[in-house]
Amino acid sequence: MPIYEYQCKDCKKISSFLLLRTTEEIEPFCKACGGRDVVRIISRVAVIKGEEKRMESLLDPCKLSGLDENDPRSIEKFIKKMGRELGDELGEGFEESMEEAMAAGGAGDSTSDEADI
Repeated sequence: MPIYEYQCKDCKKISSFLLLRTTEEIEPFCKACGGRDVVRIISRVAVIKGEEKRMESLLDPCKLSGLDENDPRSIEKFIKKMGRELGDELGEGFEESMEEAMAAGGAGDSTSDEADI
């Protein structure tokens, strides 16, 4: 079932339309302002993975290349990434716990850049 997105030329808002069949035709409009002057845009593709596939991707050796078990900031980045991948919240107090662990472990001059892992 495709979802088509259109951007309004007047208010610049994006409206999404779910089609039950690819042969179905619609007359797109802006759901925000009601305008008919819209242009179809290319939208992102979402791929749904099961829990097993998500775990497999986390354990891929190439994704562990930046992980340093002796660096608390590196562990923090990996845990945050794992939480996002599994759709779990890290819970209240996680940030404080990590700061305490880094202070106790002497984290050095590492920076917390989550894009590294």
